[in-house]
Order: sequence, then structure tokens, then C-alpha cells
Amino acid sequence: MSNVIVFDLDGVITSEKAYWMTAGLVLHEMFYSPRYWDIAFSPSYEPPTTTAECERLSQAILPQDVILSFKAHSLNSNWDTCYAGFCVCLIDLLSHLPDCAALLPLRPADPEWLAHLRAALARLGEPLHPDIRVYQRLQAPIFAEYVGFELFERLNEYASEVLGYPITGVFARYSASWRLCERLFQETYLGEELYRQTYGIEPFQPGKPGCIYTEKPLLPVEELKETLEALKSQGYNLGIATGRPGDEATVPLKNYGLYEYFDEWHIMTHAEVSRAEEVLHAQGQMVSLVKPHPYQFLAAAYPGYQPGKPLPPRGSFVVIGDTPSDVRGGKAAGAITVAVLTGALTAEARRILLQTEPDFIVDDVTKVPALLAYIDNLETIQHLQFNERARAELLLQRWFGRHMDLHVDQVTLTPKPVSLNSFNGIYRINDEEYFFKTHVEDQGILEEYYHAEMLFNAGYNIVRPLQTLHEKGRQMVIYPVVHAPVMFDLMRAVETGATTEVTIDLLAAAERRECERLLDIYQTTLAPSSAEEHARAPIHQLFWHRLTGGRLQKFYGGKQVPLPSSSSAGEIGRSLLFEDLLRYQWTINGEEITGELSTLGALIERAREVLQPAQAAQTVVGHGDAHFGNVFLEGHKHYCYFDPAFAGRHAPILDIVKPLFHNVFATWMYFPQDVERELNISVTLAGEHITVEHNYHLTPVRQAILQTKVEHLLRPLTALLRSQQALPENWFEVMRLALMCCPLLTVDLLDSEKRSAAICWLGLSQVMQMGNLTL
Repeated sequence: MSNVIVFDLDGVITSEKAYWMTAGLVLHEMFYSPRYWDIAFSPSYEPPTTTAECERLSQAILPQDVILSFKAHSLNSNWDTCYAGFCVCLIDLLSHLPDCAALLPLRPADPEWLAHLRAALARLGEPLHPDIRVYQRLQAPIFAEYVGFELFERLNEYASEVLGYPITGVFARYSASWRLCERLFQETYLGEELYRQTYGIEPFQPGKPGCIYTEKPLLPVEELKETLEALKSQGYNLGIATGRPGDEATVPLKNYGLYEYFDEWHIMTHAEVSRAEEVLHAQGQMVSLVKPHPYQFLAAAYPGYQPGKPLPPRGSFVVIGDTPSDVRGGKAAGAITVAVLTGALTAEARRILLQTEPDFIVDDVTKVPALLAYIDNLETIQHLQFNERARAELLLQRWFGRHMDLHVDQVTLTPKPVSLNSFNGIYRINDEEYFFKTHVEDQGILEEYYHAEMLFNAGYNIVRPLQTLHEKGRQMVIYPVVHAPVMFDLMRAVETGATTEVTIDLLAAAERRECERLLDIYQTTLAPSSAEEHARAPIHQLFWHRLTGGRLQKFYGGKQVPLPSSSSAGEIGRSLLFEDLLRYQWTINGEEITGELSTLGALIERAREVLQPAQAAQTVVGHGDAHFGNVFLEGHKHYCYFDPAFAGRHAPILDIVKPLFHNVFATWMYFPQDVERELNISVTLAGEHITVEHNYHLTPVRQAILQTKVEHLLRPLTALLRSQQALPENWFEVMRLALMCCPLLTVDLLDSEKRSAAICWLGLSQVMQMGNLTL
């Protein structure tokens, strides 16, 4: 895993306008110099010397939108865009001649041939004038959707059509005419003095001031510095992959005070690419390594990388670019690609950039630190797994390398409705498969602990993890792969009639066996815990800490609760403020809720008091979160647990709450769309009273599990605790209030993207029913 971000420069950090001005000035020199085309029959050529004059002449010859069109089609090098303009203009000049047979074969860089061209143009009698409408010919069908250097081959075909003679191999990268444009470009960009210092030779045309001195950064320098500092603080090494050669890349960065943020070992300019190409050419491999070839990005991320070596795992590093060639090259290198829109300045450029499907898009480079923090967050992956699974898997593959030093070959997520605050799946390394699972607790104030050994020693049949990571915000546990079915899936298959191999009786029998084993474990491990010890139990994160730690406010604070379509609210309207909802009385399916806990507000306040963790208690060793998504069924008989994220020593009444609610009552939470298809619900608001009528009911398999849980665990457990003077007087209130937290705080009932108003109110009615439960 390479912790490197590779930046393109132009259009990302540096502005390309000086280069664009240079390209136009090269064409201006071609048109008017007696050394080249000399369309005005001038005896000499004087280059422009002021910035204003340079900009005016450049734009008149090669407009910015033409250059942007070239770049949008992955013609990324400034030399290449200049040469493309050269080719188009030369073909147009030749088309004005009555017959160009005498100029065949075309040799655009040969001085003798150029003299013949000038003579032929002079015989026309009238000077020609550059016409920017010539670039409209690039809209011809022959140029449709070209990519990169395909343009030059198509220009040969186009020249054949226009001139009436076969033109082959004339217009090509690294041809003699391309080299001529490259030299003139460098002369014009660097200026006479700097060109002489850099190359040790005299320029063809003296008197050029140098467009390099007009360069400016793309964004304010302070914003760029803050961005690069933020990325360094996140632990990244910063590199460069640019079409600029050598000092042209580094000097502007040094002038802006930005060079110090980059690691020189991770800087790849065109100079390094050219040297690598020369090595291959000497071996007879006539390969181009410029973008969109992945070489430059790989060599920047992995110094010493040679063409042909195996690619690193997908997502091993990040590429930030502004052109299709950056995205294509980054993807080919296996990188996560981030496209910035600062270089795509036209609608066409943006359209073509988006067609390359970068992994992420930002407005400008200052948004990158926040983006990388976002994609490095397990909560992000948990959300993406349902609708953008491939992207989530890419980010997780990267996460494993960054945070666990696991260089996995493949990651396969298995999104399930049970994955409300977690995700799991399989990763593969060297043909070996491993199961992983994590919890996402964005409001948690306690670390999640993985106490598999404690459970195993207490007698639980549990899959023991091979590796764990439990830093705040970074919880991950790795298991061997288990091939037994998951109880969650079996329950759903039975209640939907999707299986005949598993029956209600079989599942109820398995539940009964596990209840009996749990009762034995509870009896064996029952022991007193102090208030301080009990307060540290991870299970409280599922109840009290969610209630008081910010999740309640995040989910519901200041939000409107929409009413279902078949509802009556009088003057209230179509929604109700959550804070107002707290004081309403309830009647659900004809049963009025009365007493001290008849409002949601009263339930919440009472739960904050009763579920307070720092209370001495008789405790047992328990899983804490043994819902059926965390239970395998081995041999169709025995439960096997995994993911003991909330395991520990805690009150036994709390231990049974999550499996009781989620395995019995929560079908609507996991399958909201399926439940809603059969759901009829109405909500009537009158005064400060809510009346809910609905037809949601427990399926036979859920009823069987409830009956088994009550008869074979809850009743024997309370009898056991009572016999040992270990049953709190308020045990049933504790259970009801903890049950109430499950529908209220496991998921955001007001998340309209996942749940309709009808499901929201079904959930709210269950909150009230759980808080006032009778068994």
C-alpha cells in the first residue's frame, strides 16, 4: 500500500494559461516568420514582447476553447496540443493551393520543403490570413470521439480527403515536425535567456521574453498551502505526475512556496518519462509512456517502478487530475481517481471528463482533504455498500492496506438488511479467504471491545477472531470463513416461504437449545459488579449512550415528523415537530397507553435515569448483541456466535434485549419496502393525542421465537435471579426501556431515503409499545 497522492499540476495546482499562450505564439511564428510559412510575405519576424500583446496574438491564432477541446479528448501534453493546432492550420494552408502535388511527400519540418511551400503560397498573389474557423473542421465525423494521439492519425486521413492525395505517417508524435513544434514551444515559453541556459544552444528566433514569467497559480497560494498541509497532516506523501519537463514543473512550485510539501522521490515530470521511453526504444519497443499510459502515475507512487511490472492492488494510491487522460491513466494504474473541475472549463470538457467515470469529483483541489477523510471513514463504506457496492469495496480494500497493513487481492461486501450500523464480507489474500465485520458507531463515547476469549471461556460457541483493530472510529475484526447459514437469513426464508428445507419447528428447537445453554452460562457466570465496573460494560453503548450521547439529537432534534398519507391532523398540517411529539398521548390499535410513561418524552427521561450504567448489579458474561445477524446455525441445530463487539460482563436482563427485539419485532426495520407493501396505517392527531391504527403483526416464525424466548429463557432466568436475591425490583422496567431504545435509536426513523412516513410511524408506535410492554 502506497500512502501517496499523485497530483497532476496544470489545471489542478498550476494554471495552464501561460502554456496556452505559448502554443498560440508558436503558431503565430509559424504563420508569419520567413523561416516557416510566411503567409504575409514578411522579410523578418519580430516576436511580441509585452504580456498584453502576447495574449492578443495568441488568442487570435489558437483560441482557448480549441485547446480545451484537445485536452478534453485526452491530448494532454502542451506540446501535443500545440502540434495539433499546427497540423490543422498547415492542412488548411495546403488546401488553398490549386494543386499540392509538387509538395509531396509532405515534409513540414524540412527547410527546403518549407521554402517550396512559401513559394507556392506567394504564387497565390494575395496574402492569406489565419482563420480560427478552420478548427470547426474538427467537428467533422472523422474526428468524432477521438482519444489522445488518435487525433494525429485521423489528421493524416483528413489531409488525404482534403488534398486529394494519400497522406500517411506525416502527422505523428515525435515526428520531425512535432520536434520542431516542441523546440519552438520551449523557446517561446522559456524565453531567449532561459532557453539558452537550459539547453546550451541558441534559439532559432531571438528576442522572445518568455511566457514562463507570466505564470500564476491556479488558486490563491495560501489556500493551496493549507490544502497540502492538511493532506500531510493526514499522513499522506505527496507526489507529482506532470507533462511539464524538469524545471518547468518544479520552479513554479518553488516560486509559490509549495515545493516543500512534495517528496522529490515521488515527482515524475516529462523528462523522466522521456528517459524511460528512450530505454524502451533502444530495446526495440516503440512505446509511448505519456498519459494516459499508467507508467507515470505508477512511477510517482512507487519510485523505481518499471514498465511491465505487476500492478499494485486497486486503490493503493490516489491520483488527482483534471483531464480524461489523468483519469484513464490513474485507473489503469489501479489508483483511486479524483477529478477536479478546475481544468475542465467548457461543457464539452466536463462531459468528456465525466464519461471517464472518475471515482470521485470535486470542484477544486482544496476539497481533496475533506474528500479523503470521507472515503477513509468506515461509516462512508457502510452507507455506500447498499447502492454503490463496487466503490465501497474499492475504499475498503484501500482501508485494509492503510490501517491494518493487509494488502488484499479482492474484497467482497455482503450488504444485508441486518447491516444497519455495520458491514461485513469476505476478503481474499493469496487464494485464502477471510471474513471481516465492523461496527459503525458515530456517536459512541466508548471503544468497542472484542471479548471473544471471554465468551469462549464462559461456554459460548463462538467464532474466535484472527485479528482485531479497535481504535476509535476504526473497529474491525477478522474471522475465519464460516460456511454455516446465518439465522437472520433462515428466518427470512421461512417467513417468506422461500425454503422448504428449514421449518418453524426446526428454528424454534434451535432457539430452545440455545436458551437452555444461555441459562447455564448465566448461572455459572453470575457475580456482582461494582457501579464502576458495570459502567464500563460495552453493552451500554446500545442503550444509554445512544440515548444521551448525541444520537437522539442527531436523528430527531428540531426535525419534522411527516404524517402518512392516510392520516388526519386537523390544523397541524402534514408534519409534527419532534419536540412537540414528545408530549402527546397515544392509542395504538384501540389500546390507550396510560400511566406515568404514556408519552414519548416521559419514556426518554425515565430511560435516561433507569438505564444509567453506573449502578452496581449482579452481572453475567454475555454477548450483548446476539441478534440473528450475528448467529450462525451449525448443523441445523446449534447456534454459533460471532462479532462480540458489545460482549462483556453486564446485567443479564440487558443481555437478552437486543436479540428479543431484533429477532422478533424488527422485520419492518430490516425490510421496510416489503412490509410497506402489505401495511395499512393511519395516524390521527386530535388535541395532544395520537391514534394509530395498523395491520402489522408478527409472522408465525417470529411468534414461535418469542414464545420460546419467554418460556425457556426469560421466565427461568427471572426465577433463577429471584432465587439468588439477584433480581432487581425494577427489572421489567429496565427491560422495557432498553427495548424502547431499539426501535428509536438503532436507525433514524426520519431518514426519508430509507423509510417512508408510514414505516416511521410504525416504528414510533413500536417505541411506545416496547416502553409499555406486557408479556
